[in-house]
Amino acid sequence: MANAKMIYRDLGCARHPIDKEQHLHRKSRSDMRLRSKLNSGALLSFLWLAVANAALAQENPVRSALPTGQPVSAALAAGRKSYEAHCAMCHGLDARGGEHAPGIANSRDVRQKSDKALFQIIRGGLPAAGMPSFPTLPENEVEAVVKYLRSLSGAASVENVKGDPLRGEKLFFGKAQCSDCHMLAGKGGFIGPDLSDFAVSHSLNEIRAVILRPNEKLLPAQEVTNVETMDGQKLSGLVRNEDNFSMQLQGIDGQFHLLMKSQIAKVESTGHSLMPADYGTRLSSAELDDLVSFIARYGRRVEAPPTSSGDRPRRRAH
Repeated sequence: MANAKMIYRDLGCARHPIDKEQHLHRKSRSDMRLRSKLNSGALLSFLWLAVANAALAQENPVRSALPTGQPVSAALAAGRKSYEAHCAMCHGLDARGGEHAPGIANSRDVRQKSDKALFQIIRGGLPAAGMPSFPTLPENEVEAVVKYLRSLSGAASVENVKGDPLRGEKLFFGKAQCSDCHMLAGKGGFIGPDLSDFAVSHSLNEIRAVILRPNEKLLPAQEVTNVETMDGQKLSGLVRNEDNFSMQLQGIDGQFHLLMKSQIAKVESTGHSLMPADYGTRLSSAELDDLVSFIARYGRRVEAPPTSSGDRPRRRAH
């Protein structure tokens, strides 16, 4: 024993010699039991998560993750179910990101991509980013996932639109005079915001609310400003640029005016936009549905509205 290699184990205050080979054997068996427990625990945790997700999907088929007020259709419910089965493990149940993948709800990158581009990403994956492909997922299931992702970002769901987009187009470029200020699909005015991708980030209720109450959530840059110069000239429009010495004003007619502040006698913010606030009385409820339908269907930089001949011009999908 004197020549044997000894190690010692603490047992209270006493120290007992143990043969090194015996110690290593016991340590190896202990490590194997620990690894077995860890592997079993990990497997049980994974199975528990899968069962919990399935139970959640059954108990709560209509998630509150959808934008407030947006109706939930069977297609969106199917898209949510498929998302939770194939995507939630990485992107999170609420699509706001997980341990292995970024958030895709309200993602600007997702909003800017066409439905076709999203379809191709889901089908083919992104190998460089570590995203797997789903080549065997049925087409209708992939399309349902795309619809679900659109709904999470607040996109208008076309299938829930009541109105006729063709009648809405005539209103947009006619009676409602929207095109005097707004552009859509390359047609219209430019003093107001371009609506070519408005439906990508706004729900049906939000589109209708902006039409009926344009002054409710105004940004300072959207307010009409009245300017009076020293020589009595009066101008109204939107302030496009301003510094300590000058102001660039775009008039209601679209013309730009560069004004030196030394020449300005009075500046007044009106608190309202250029957009008329009387569409609730100017248009009927059915006409409002038609107008919302037109913006929701074609305000997404993917599908262009028909021409007067009924043909749809080709547009580059972003």
